[in-house]
Amino acid sequence: MKSLKYYEKNRHATWLELFFDLIFVVAIGKVTHTLGHVHQGHFEQEQLWTFILLFVPLWWVWSSHTIYSNRFDTDSSLHRLATLFIMLLLIVLSARIGEESGVNYPLVISCYFGIRAIISIMYISSISKIDYRSELSSRLGFALLVSAMVSLTSILFDPPVRYVVAYIGIFLDILLPVFFWSKSKPLPAHTEHLVERLGLLTLILLGESVISLAGGLSGIQWDLYNVMAAITGFIMICSIWWIYFDSFYLLSKNDSSMSGHSLIYSHLFLFIGLALLANLIRHAILNDIVIRDFQIMSIIGMTLFFLGKQYGYFVAVPKIRKYILQNTLIVLSLAGLFIFLPRIEYILIGLTATMICYVLLNFRYR
Repeated sequence: MKSLKYYEKNRHATWLELFFDLIFVVAIGKVTHTLGHVHQGHFEQEQLWTFILLFVPLWWVWSSHTIYSNRFDTDSSLHRLATLFIMLLLIVLSARIGEESGVNYPLVISCYFGIRAIISIMYISSISKIDYRSELSSRLGFALLVSAMVSLTSILFDPPVRYVVAYIGIFLDILLPVFFWSKSKPLPAHTEHLVERLGLLTLILLGESVISLAGGLSGIQWDLYNVMAAITGFIMICSIWWIYFDSFYLLSKNDSSMSGHSLIYSHLFLFIGLALLANLIRHAILNDIVIRDFQIMSIIGMTLFFLGKQYGYFVAVPKIRKYILQNTLIVLSLAGLFIFLPRIEYILIGLTATMICYVLLNFRYR
């Protein structure tokens, strides 16, 4: 049996993990596409709820697989086959979400159950991999399997009850690892590997933002305003990259005794914020959204991005907490002022300026 990669020196993401990320981005791209259109200039409530309700379980599929691999990956043939099968189920799931939800729901929830069941079995089998600490992980595997079965039973109910039952299982799924790890801390996270995995996925999602930007420019008549929006949008994406990765080394140097859940869970907000901002850039180029919706979604996207980005640093690097609070307050206050500019393109320029402002503020503690 292969030894755990957890104990390798200079551990990095495996080629399989990188492949897994690409498949995951295909699924996330399908979900974020629900925000790619507006109805008479407005986002509909059902549209926004669909995005959130689909995004959360997909994020949890990636996160839970990452949490497991971070501690118990052996890169063995069985681990590879299990991960590849999860990727197959993700492809089937992403092909059916958002289309005829009532008809496709049994297939979608069955794929989700299959993914969760595989990860549960991987946890259960971890008892043979390391010392006594893996016994608790096996118990976690059984608990996760039960929560997945709760979600699966939702096919027995009609809407909207089925969605309530499904999310009871999903929330149990999300909360159980925190309970198990905080109770006895069976095995700390491999910090450098976890930080690298989160960074790689964020980088891929930024690439998806550029694709969304380019898609907005295709098939339209270029003029001063949409070209201005495209250039500004690209500068915003570059600024987000700078903000996210400029102090990235502080996380990887953090104490290895952390569980990693603060980073994993805070990135849910960061990823949702990125998806909102990317779609807003697209709508600014297309000029198909009313300014009020753009204002509201802009401030929500900015807040979620900075909340998700800052919380991990706030927990992991206490010495810069004062700067984190000051910089975030300054940037969000500026964003709150810029959203009242008279045109969508001007608002986008203002929000980009706040991102650049944050980059400059960060120089104080580099």
